[in-house]
Parts: sequence; structure tokens; C-alpha cells
Amino acid sequence: MSMVTSGAETWAPHTHRHHHAAGTTWIFGPEGPANVTGPDPVTAQPQIGSFDFLFWSAGGAQGGGLTYPGGELTPSPTPVFPAGSDPGSLIAWYIGRGGNGPGTPGLVFDAFSEADGDWIDWDQSNDPFTVTSGTRGAPPDGDDEVFTQDEPGTVEAARFFPGTSLHFDRWLVFGANTQVSAGDQEVTQDEGTGGLAIAVYHHPRFRRPRDYVAYDPFWWLKNSPVEVLQQVMRRQSEASQIASLIDLTTEVSNRRTRAMLQRGLYETLISIARAHVEANEELVAAEK
Repeated sequence: MSMVTSGAETWAPHTHRHHHAAGTTWIFGPEGPANVTGPDPVTAQPQIGSFDFLFWSAGGAQGGGLTYPGGELTPSPTPVFPAGSDPGSLIAWYIGRGGNGPGTPGLVFDAFSEADGDWIDWDQSNDPFTVTSGTRGAPPDGDDEVFTQDEPGTVEAARFFPGTSLHFDRWLVFGANTQVSAGDQEVTQDEGTGGLAIAVYHHPRFRRPRDYVAYDPFWWLKNSPVEVLQQVMRRQSEASQIASLIDLTTEVSNRRTRAMLQRGLYETLISIARAHVEANEELVAAEK
């Protein structure tokens, strides 16, 4: 990325539809786009006027975009922007003091794309959240909150954001009584308390073979409720599995299922590429 826009913006609850039109305001900036290549060290102020710092985002930074932990005033590692002509962004996100809810105990939640460095618009047609405990607010404006007056509130983020290639990465949580579950996709707010949780999504990242982390490329399929599909795939060779996945992704109309198939195809190709690279390295070593 070489053309980077920077500045500080505010986020507000109940504005997950068309954020820039309704829910975000520049505190200062936007500055640029400026030609930035390489590391860009930055530090945020903990407060600007009546706004409190939330987190840094570096859309388009090396690695496909970055979102830093909440409250980290100086991002570490420093965001690096590769040379190029695509747009990038480096934004310090803030919230109005006392602006993380309507005044009643509850957890406010939203979705953020670290690839784009921006909030993801969602409504009832592509809602990525499931409330499993507590009382959820009524749509269209209150459905990004679960109330906790009578019990803890628990929210689960979809593994794949509906209708996109984005997949869930982690929760950013703000509040001493907000916990992320061991499985990472669920976040829980204690009874009678309030907090804020942001589900971070990103595009699949390609790993070089030497950066490979061991995994089963068919985990998504083995855990699929579609038993017939599981049985068919288990009996196929690698080449046949890839061909079947390609065929299925062109035939399946359900967006979430299609995203799962595409993710499986992506991971399968990476797994096979790694195996071939390792075999080639062994061959080269044997010839020396």
C-alpha cells in the first residue's frame, strides 16, 4: 500500500448500517491519502475531548490488514505498508464517553473488517451474531445489544461473515466484566454489568510453506452436519476432493455453505502445495 489515509474517528452503537453515513465522525483528519511505504510508527492519545480511545486499525497493511488490541496506544508491531498503489488506512478509533450503551446493563457488539480497516454493515438479512443468553434488543436499532439485568449475556459470532469471504478472527472486548470463551467465538457479559465487544473479521491469509501451522484441511467438512457429503469426500483422492469442491462451489446457492466450501478448497490447496514443497526439499537435499 502506498496511498494511506490516516486520522481519528468515532464509533457509536446502534449504527452498524452505513457506518460512515450515520455512525462515525472524524475527530481529526482524514489526512492524505499520503504516499507511505514501510513502517509507520504512531501513538494515540488516551482521550481527545469527550472521546476515549478504543483501538488502532491498519487497513491494507502488510499481512492483509491489522487490528490491534483495545487500549494499545502505540501499535506493536508497527504497521508496515508495502509499496504499491492500492489504498490503505491507519485509523485511531474512539468512543464518546459514556457512549457504550443506552444506560441499562448490557453488552453492545459490532463487526469490523481488519482487511478494509472499517466497520461491516449488517442487518437482519446478514446478521453474523447469535445471542444464546440474555435478552437481545429489538431491531432495527437495538439488535446490536444484549441486556444483562437478569442474567449474563452471551453472543456468538459466525465463523464466516454471511455473504462474504471474511472469516472470524477474534473478539476485541472493552470492560472488566466481559470475557471471551475458550472457543473464541463466544463473548459473555456478566449479569448486571455493561461492556463493548467487537468481532474482528479478515480474509484468509496465505501462509508460505515454512510458516505452515499443522491443521486438518478438512476440519470444516468432518464437522459438517451433511453426513452424505462427508462420506463421499472421505472416499476420494486429493485430486478428486479438489475437483468435487470446485464443482460444489459453483452449484451451491446458500452463501454460508458456499463460503465454507471455498475455505475448504483454499486450505486443501495450501496443504497439497506444502506437501509438494517438502518433497522437493527432501529431493534436493538427497542430491547434495
